Amino acid sequence: MCRGNNKELMALSSLQFHNRKPKLQIHVKLRIQRLKRVNKLIEEQTKHEMEIRNLKLHMENMRILMENEGLKTKAKMLHQENLDLLSELEKKKAKI
Repeated sequence: MCRGNNKELMALSSLQFHNRKPKLQIHVKLRIQRLKRVNKLIEEQTKHEMEIRNLKLHMENMRILMENEGLKTKAKMLHQENLDLLSELEKKKAKI
């Protein structure tokens, strides 16, 4: 009788072990799916944040370029004014 009971116990324990394995696999698959969803969400948020940051930097870049053009124009005008003043100064020196 002891031998029969041992076989029955082994058969029951192996059934219980096999019943647990698919539950564990399902649990792992669900966690993987959840992690994939979370990773995709994080990736989308990061992409959106990077696009906004890129747009802000582009706008700042454009503002700096426009300011640079204005400063170049002002520098050209000052240079021309400087040349005109030097010319007048040389004319006054020549008269004296």
